[in-house]
Amino acid sequence: MRQLRDDTHLILDGEVRVYRRERSKRWQTAFSIDGHVVRVSTGKRDLEEAKEYARDTYLEYKFRHKNNLPVVSKKFSDVARLAIADMRKQLDAGLGKLVYEDYIVCIERYLIPFFGAQYVTSIDYEKIQQFYDWRRNKMGREPKASTLNTHNSAMNRVFDEAVARGFLAHKNVPLLVNKGEKSERRPDFTREEYATMIRKLPSWINQGKAGKPTDMRHLMRDYVLILANTGMRHGTEALNLRWKHITLFEENGLQYLEMSVRGKTGRRDIICRSGTINYLKRIHERSDDIKHMSFERLIKDRVDRPVFRLPDGTVSKNLHQTFRAFLTETGLIKCPRTGQNRTLYSLRHTYATFALLNDGMDIHALAIQMGTSIGMIERHYSHLTPRLKKEMLTGKRYEQSRLEYEEEQGAEP
Repeated sequence: MRQLRDDTHLILDGEVRVYRRERSKRWQTAFSIDGHVVRVSTGKRDLEEAKEYARDTYLEYKFRHKNNLPVVSKKFSDVARLAIADMRKQLDAGLGKLVYEDYIVCIERYLIPFFGAQYVTSIDYEKIQQFYDWRRNKMGREPKASTLNTHNSAMNRVFDEAVARGFLAHKNVPLLVNKGEKSERRPDFTREEYATMIRKLPSWINQGKAGKPTDMRHLMRDYVLILANTGMRHGTEALNLRWKHITLFEENGLQYLEMSVRGKTGRRDIICRSGTINYLKRIHERSDDIKHMSFERLIKDRVDRPVFRLPDGTVSKNLHQTFRAFLTETGLIKCPRTGQNRTLYSLRHTYATFALLNDGMDIHALAIQMGTSIGMIERHYSHLTPRLKKEMLTGKRYEQSRLEYEEEQGAEP
């Protein structure tokens, strides 16, 4: 039997120990519940008060065990950091979803600051409502539904971690709701506005200062054109694109350009519009370290270097600022249909709009190409339905079919 220190006291027939650590004036207590060793600070300096606290704590834990409640409880901040560590581990291994980065930011910026000191078992409906008010004040606005979806998913990651580790019973996980405002229609470019933008880019580039400012303008032009002709996401998908992710292949005498991008839904292959190869060739010709290679050899050798970079190989994260400056100078910054300022993300929405209206691409194919759900496409581009169905809505489709039928029968139209 282990010999107890002189400052250790046993209560409740030896089930509970009350003791003091070295150089501490406050008493601690320790006991076992269902194989778990529980150690708690009583916060008391008086021995009798510490014993009373230890007795009450032990009985509370016994009650929890008897009623199938988690024996060990942890603070939200501790569980949240465990969830973050697990997501980072999956991301580093290339297995995690890219949206985990958004969850981590949400947990660190909003969830831990508010819930951090509370135990996960104490978070209930009332606490959640208090958090909603706190978040609204912190953000200075009512968050959009898409933002709330991200926050709720991040919160559920923490609760899932608590349940998996036995800190929280699944039936006690609070229900999170989304009452945010629906996302507004996103700003894009009409065909006329897009044509104006493309027409003005060359002269705008020539007006730039020699050196890096002009290099940034050249790169921005090709970046814009590639985004608008592929539908890939600005940021993670585009800036992580490397030459080894690009493939040229032929079928039935036609050449196709394919890119492998990694986004929120994992890695996917996208087929680029035909002009995309010309924009890639311009970037290749400006890159000092690879321009000695033929473009075909660059692609065939799977060169592991970033696509979007300056002539000296520098990868810039300021293309959005260059694009904003261009739109402002040319009067294209404001979308007249939404009242919102356009950004590089507007090019993705422009791609989707053109694919539906001009290319006749079906929603299922577009969802696969853009790495999103059919429901998301329907929600954000439902305003296009009248134009997609214009022949049916105006009766022109019926009229055209009637004329074709009568012509086949040799009748006068």
